[in-house]
Amino acid sequence: MDKVTQYEWHGSWLILTLLGFLVITIPIGVVYFMTNLLKIETQVADGTKLSEFLQSRK
Repeated sequence: MDKVTQYEWHGSWLILTLLGFLVITIPIGVVYFMTNLLKIETQVADGTKLSEFLQSRK
């Protein structure tokens, strides 16, 4: 069994942009980004088959 890791962000781009415009709120923006980042780990039977399938789709 191989493990596939995927990251998704479930936050508001508008809020992140507004926090990035003001220099003093950049650390708050970084914390906002990290708290809304979701890590998804999936078990697959054969990682090489998945890799070949993803490369053939390009």
